[in-house]
Order: sequence, then structure tokens, then C-alpha cells
Amino acid sequence: MKVLYIAGVGRSGSTLLERMLGAIPGAVNVGELNAIFSRVAMQDQRCGCGTPFSRCPFWAAVGEEAFGGWSEVTRRMADLQPRVVRQRHVPRMATGVASPTYLRELEEYLDVHHRLYRAVASVSGADIVVDASKSTAQLFALRRIEDLDLRILHLVRDSRGVAHSWGKAGVRKPQSADGDTMGTYPPHRLAVLWSALELECGLLGSAAPYAARVRYEDLVADPRPTLERALTDVGLAPDGWLAHVGRHSVALGHSHGIAGSRTRFVTGQIDLRLDDAWRSALPAGARRVVTALTLPQLIHYGYVGGRPGAVAERVA
Repeated sequence: MKVLYIAGVGRSGSTLLERMLGAIPGAVNVGELNAIFSRVAMQDQRCGCGTPFSRCPFWAAVGEEAFGGWSEVTRRMADLQPRVVRQRHVPRMATGVASPTYLRELEEYLDVHHRLYRAVASVSGADIVVDASKSTAQLFALRRIEDLDLRILHLVRDSRGVAHSWGKAGVRKPQSADGDTMGTYPPHRLAVLWSALELECGLLGSAAPYAARVRYEDLVADPRPTLERALTDVGLAPDGWLAHVGRHSVALGHSHGIAGSRTRFVTGQIDLRLDDAWRSALPAGARRVVTALTLPQLIHYGYVGGRPGAVAERVA
């Protein structure tokens, strides 16, 4: 069993990437697995198949195989996760310098997730589990599981596009039954967060035996070659795996991805279109702030300054 972990910042197209990868032979996508205890099971959110989590046959079978059912482990992990896997705990997880109590609880948390991955692979019959949790804190934790074959896909999107998406107010949560809306970030806060998380993704990728970077803009503009390169870089031969990916579209069936965007409920032939509304919709002041705060990484990723084959713009 291999775990293909998508790391990055929210609103970067991770649900689309996860489902495209989950449709390859021998793979299964599970959505944002780090949310399974804290939100999905506790709130009985809908699975990607459209069924509430508690009534989904796939997740019922996974829970039974891994833990003998979800009730007890859900309560324990919902209590434990905020204490051990948070962004502020990254130095502890990276160095192992922490109190015996913290390390003991972290090992318990990781044992549960290791069992969860194994049960997902067993129930699905898949060799590759695609996890779109994105969280770098979760990824720092998972690296401590010694016999977990963990491969990293770093998904990056232009910081201005991410800032525009996180600035939209009134966007309804995909799983909401009562009109709850998604959280928002002001541009300057989002820029600082984006920069910090991108640095962590780069660090984690450089330290991993198998890692690749995928730009959202390349994924939707040239999907098959982009996925072929990424899969090759993470040590997975993509020969014949991407028949469902066309030049500008992708064919997706039902999956059991949890959390994530509303894209997890869409099936059939899906046209891939670049979402670059930020170029006209992001206010000029906000655009200048985000560009200034994230400029080194925008240059590094080819978004500013230009490079061959890149979706980029030049600094005026």
C-alpha cells in the first residue's frame, strides 16, 4: 500500500486533483482524511457518493475493519486531534522534542491513522490511497510512521487566485444542511499563511524519497502530461493509467471522498477550465499586497517573471 498525500493550501484545486488520481487503476481517493473524525463522522457529513457518512457502505466497512466501528474511536480522536496535530505543534513533530505525554498521544493518533489507511486499502482493494488532507501539520505527523510508504504531491496555485477565493463571502459549505458558509481570510493574512505553508511544503518535499510539485494552472491547461510527470516523479509508472484524462476534460465516476469542495459530488465528463477570475476581480490594492508578500515564491514557481511553459505574468 502506498499513500499519495496531496499537500498545499486550501482552494487550490485539491479535490479535482485527488479525484483525477483516484480514478487511475489500483487507486482510491478518500478526500480530506484528516477531517474524518473531527468533522465528517461527528457531523455525519455526506460522502462523495452522496450518502451521509453513517450510511455509506464503504466507510461502514472501513470502520468495522479498522476499529470494530466508528463510535468510540471518533470520540477519542475528535478530542485528541486538536491537542497533538496543530500548526503550532509542527516543531515538536519535526524534532521529536516534546513531553512524554504529548509523544504518547501523538503515537496513539498515528496508530489510528495507520490502521485507517490499511483498512481503506483492504476494503477498496487498492494499492494506492490518495489523501487530499493538504495539512502540512498532518503530513509532519504522518512522516513519523516508519513503515508507511508515503509519497507527496505538492499542489500549488498562484497566491492571488487563492487570496481571491478565500476572500469571497457567503460561499455555502458543500456539506451544509442549514446554510452555513465558508470562512474567509483578508488578503494580507492569506498571503502570510500561503507563504508559510508553501515553505513547509517545500521542506517536506525535499526531505521525502518521493515527491513532486503540481501547479493548478498546469493541471487544468495540460492535464495528462502534468499528471504523467507528477506520477513519474513520485515513483509510479503512469503507463495506461490516464485514459480518463482528455486534452481539456476528465471523466470521473462516483467516489467516496470526504470533506473537500463540492467537486466531490460531480460525475461524468467534466470540462477543465482555468479559474483566473482574480485577474479582474481581485481589487488592485489587495493584488499589490498579496504580490509583495509572496513575491519570492511567485518568482520561484514561475508565476511572476516568466519561464518557458509557465502560466506567468511580468512585474510592471
